[in-house]
Order: sequence, then structure tokens, then C-alpha cells
Amino acid sequence: MEATIDCLVQDGYHRLTTGRVADRAGVSRGAQLHQYPTRQQLVVAAIEHLTELRAAELRAAADRLPSGADRTTAVLDLLWSQFSGRLFQAGVELLAAGRTDAALREALVPFERQLRRINRGVLAQLFGPEVTEHPDYREIVGLVVNAIYGAALLRVVQPNLNLNPQRDLLERMVRMLLG
Repeated sequence: MEATIDCLVQDGYHRLTTGRVADRAGVSRGAQLHQYPTRQQLVVAAIEHLTELRAAELRAAADRLPSGADRTTAVLDLLWSQFSGRLFQAGVELLAAGRTDAALREALVPFERQLRRINRGVLAQLFGPEVTEHPDYREIVGLVVNAIYGAALLRVVQPNLNLNPQRDLLERMVRMLLG
């Protein structure tokens, strides 16, 4: 799974081959094809696997977060960090490729639904019951995640872009809206 993500990030979806992934993973092509007969199945399985691992890490991090106002800062820091690593880069690559690759797009639909469910649960655990009980919690947190996602997409093409002022404003808005 790690080899698939590495190849996806390094080479892009359209240059990724199952043979290259098998070589990088140190497994035979036959073994790889037995488990994942198509490139779409392989990359979706890899991103699903790594998403589950990352979700488990975030759930564990939730137990270590401070309470009160400091929790919001810590949660936002965690969210910003999620949109800068290999998994995010791989996801962007798949979404872009899925726009023109119907088979990949079809394979991504169930994963995207699962990802939304996972994210809702993880976010609720991260923010905690004090915040999730707010009547506008889902919409506000959805807006926050979309804003961070959009900023992260800008960073793909402008890696040195200073987003600290927007991050600080976002935190102030969340504190004001969610208490």
C-alpha cells in the first residue's frame, strides 16, 4: 500500500503502473495482480488503507488534546497538517485523474462516501462534545474543512504561500461561531 502511494505521488496516476508498484513493494507481479487486478482497484485500496490508518492516528490524538479553548487551536493545527502530506497529495492526484478517467471515477465514489463518514466521526471526536452539540456544528466544521482544503490546493502550486493570516482568521471565526 505504501509503495502504491509513493508511486502515485512521485509519478502521478497516469504514469503509475502496477508493475512499477510491485517492483517498489518487492512483490511479484503475479501476487500483486492476484490481489488487485486493475490499477484502479490498487490505488483505491491503497488510499482506503492509508486513510484508515490516518483516521486511527487522529482518533488516538484526540485523547491527548487539551480541553477548553486550547482544544480548538490543537484541532485546527491537526487539520492543517492533514492537508500537507503524501496522503493528501495522492488524493489530489486521484481526484484530478478521476475527472477524465471514468473507471477511476467510478471506483472512487464508494471510497469518497466512506471517507465522509470517517471524517465526520473523527472530527466529532477531535472537537469533542462541547463543540459538536452546537446546532450549527456540522455546517461550520464543513466550511472550515473546505477552507483548509482549498488553501492546501493552492499550496500544491505555490508551496511557499503564507497562509498563516487565513489560518489565524479561521481560528478566530471558529471560536466566535462555536464558542
